Amino acid sequence: MDLRDFERAALRIRERAQAEGRLVDNPSDAELAAILEREPGVRRTLYGNYVAESEPTSRSAIFTRNSVDDAFGDDEVQLLAQCEENLSHQRIISVDRIVGSRGSTTSVRLLVPERFAHVAFGGRNLFLPPDEPVVDPTYHIVFFYDEAFDRNRDLPLAQKDITIRLAMLDGGKFVKVIRNGNYIGEYKKGVFAAEDWTQKTYGNGIFLHAGCREDHLQSAHGSYRTVRTLLVALSANGKTSTTCKILARKGKEKSWLIQDDGGTLMPDGSFRGFEGGGVFVKTEGVNPGTQAEIFYGLLKPLTLCENVYVDEEGEFDFYNFSRTSNGRAVVRRSDFMHASTHIDVPKVDNFILITRGPLIPAISRLNREQAAALMVLGQAMESSAGNPALAGTIRGEFFYDPFVAGSRAAHANRFYEILRGLPDMKFYLLNTGGIGVLAPSSGDLEESMESRYRDIGLQDTMAILDSLLRGGLEDWVDSPTGFQVPGSVRAVDDIYFHPEKLFTATEFEENQRGLNLVRREAIEKLGDELHPAVRRAFE
Repeated sequence: MDLRDFERAALRIRERAQAEGRLVDNPSDAELAAILEREPGVRRTLYGNYVAESEPTSRSAIFTRNSVDDAFGDDEVQLLAQCEENLSHQRIISVDRIVGSRGSTTSVRLLVPERFAHVAFGGRNLFLPPDEPVVDPTYHIVFFYDEAFDRNRDLPLAQKDITIRLAMLDGGKFVKVIRNGNYIGEYKKGVFAAEDWTQKTYGNGIFLHAGCREDHLQSAHGSYRTVRTLLVALSANGKTSTTCKILARKGKEKSWLIQDDGGTLMPDGSFRGFEGGGVFVKTEGVNPGTQAEIFYGLLKPLTLCENVYVDEEGEFDFYNFSRTSNGRAVVRRSDFMHASTHIDVPKVDNFILITRGPLIPAISRLNREQAAALMVLGQAMESSAGNPALAGTIRGEFFYDPFVAGSRAAHANRFYEILRGLPDMKFYLLNTGGIGVLAPSSGDLEESMESRYRDIGLQDTMAILDSLLRGGLEDWVDSPTGFQVPGSVRAVDDIYFHPEKLFTATEFEENQRGLNLVRREAIEKLGDELHPAVRRAFE
């Protein structure tokens, strides 16, 4: 099929709605709130903000195809025809936004039926409003539903009737069509996927599933320095927590959130964020004691929560997962305690991969090739954001990024070539799970083995990051894990850097050998196109 038909359909849907008086074009806060209050399931909280219920409660990766990796044909032609027909009888909300920093020429247009108003109300706050009317959007994202939408509510994700298609067009244009889904993450990740593809295809950088923080801290030697750090991870593996947590404590110190979920690493070492308006946070277990930065943002009037439990009095309960553990919220940057005024940084100093696994030290120092190879592996814990049925299991996701399209080897090589040109960048692997011996069958702890397992808490992780960013981790030693670990970290027990001590020598050797075998096999799947230095990282 002609992929331009996706863009033509999106344009016709809006033009027809406008001609027939059914278009709600870039409504004000008050106008959109009035529509939102009519959406089924929407409630207002004690704090004056809104909570909506999405269907489904997570992304629908199993129903998603893109035009680069999959052949589009008759099914997609029928999908577009059905989309136009269904939306021809409904009032449509149209919202235009700028992707990236103020002054960016990349725009996204969202089209949703009024019944999905919460997607527009919350999703629009992720990006900046345009200074001028958008005439020719770079990206289109279109939601619609049919008679299967309500039936889907009673079915597990794998049995739902959902269709999602991503069309990558020539010249950097992009269209995403979502049938029978109104999860805000589909809008956000639509823009994510568009940036992922266009930045490497039409630009010279590499888009990463990464948070970015900027800290101006007093170093271990007394001087003040500014350090910028990228943290790469799958959803719900600690990326937002580690990116958002304030480390500044005294004097002239400051900690800033630059981006929490993505941006482009450029060949000169700079980083360009893509969400200039807000932050899409996970609300599971958030409390003012450990995540104050996120907690108070959730109480702001223009924050939109999705799938978060609210009691009869309108109070939040972030520990009630009766609907889902994948509660989400869009918090405007202006309502987020320490969101920076900029989403780009001129230089990245530290590149940190976040993973989980009982053999992996709480922090390890990597060389460039190991960092690139571990990005290929992308080992982390599955979350309810990706697949609720598999939440809690360890899986591999290339580049920690479910939205990569095209040649994986070429993608990895682009990344590695950029790293080769950045000799001053430092690379680390952070374990936010635990270390030690797990029960062999279920993955749960056996009572007799409790003394041989250590959970790595958020306070441990942040203490490690605090020492690292202050330049306090100066002495590194070789580890039997194949990496290097710090000689010591202030306020963190040494056992967290020596998981081998929680195993017998035989246990550790066997498990480490198996882990390296899994790593090599995963890397070999990319074939000879992958740069040989990356292929040899775990030999």
